[in-house]
Amino acid sequence: MPMPWAISAATSKLLDVILGPQTPCAVCSAPIASFGGPELCGQCLSAIPMAVGLRCSKCSAPIRLRQDRTGGAGVAAAPASGRGADTPLCRGCETGRHYFAAASSVALYEGAVRTMVGDLKYRARLELARPMAWLMAEECAKRGLAMKCDVAVPVPMHPAKQARRGYNQAALLSDALGRILWMKSLPEALSKSEEQESQTMHDRAGRRTNAIRVYGCASPASVARRCVLLVDDVLTSGATADGCARALLRAGASEVYVVTFAISVADARDWMEPKARGAGDMRDARRARSSGVILEK
Repeated sequence: MPMPWAISAATSKLLDVILGPQTPCAVCSAPIASFGGPELCGQCLSAIPMAVGLRCSKCSAPIRLRQDRTGGAGVAAAPASGRGADTPLCRGCETGRHYFAAASSVALYEGAVRTMVGDLKYRARLELARPMAWLMAEECAKRGLAMKCDVAVPVPMHPAKQARRGYNQAALLSDALGRILWMKSLPEALSKSEEQESQTMHDRAGRRTNAIRVYGCASPASVARRCVLLVDDVLTSGATADGCARALLRAGASEVYVVTFAISVADARDWMEPKARGAGDMRDARRARSSGVILEK
């Protein structure tokens, strides 16, 4: 009677003939056909909450509620397949200015995506960089950034922090993305002059001020007169992207576009405020604005 390992080996060879060589899923290690693509099994790929539907034409945040401009209550935004000139801006982009031309993200920063980002960033699961970059490359192709941009530039880390971690996850994504898109990646183009504490306790204005102060372009000649694709793992308030985009534009870049694997929708950026009804509702709306959360009444 054949040993179990022999049956397994024979089955594996048969699968290699039928499906091509097998490779492990980058997330769960289940065997999948190595035919090119994001190297994720169907189950892990389907667990990713893709950023679909109506999205902000500037930062790509999904818009979950929009103001009824006729004066009625807020209504749920209808799904849309893309972003065009008639696509509304989210509240954050309506009220603020960005240095980058536009941003695109693959998925929402929740569930399986939060785990993937955390595993890459904090637990050295470096094998996740390629499948994440592959999905980012697909997003770039859909948005026209693969043809529009000349070089990819990762968001930098402070040297001391990078030395402790051992790598910069944005640089890993930028390198993998550049290989997939045949686009040169410039990991040394930007620098960060200060090692800051976590920005999570700062409001939008505070994050933006800090980011603009600490990012600079270390090699202006490498980006001058070029359209730059800025690469990072997560877009939150957009402050880091703005700080980096400002530095690149001041160094002579013609335009800066942003691509990230995930976009955080945990703040008010992706909500458009419905019309308040009465004094109590107005007070609730003011409290919500001050805390960074918009309440649906």
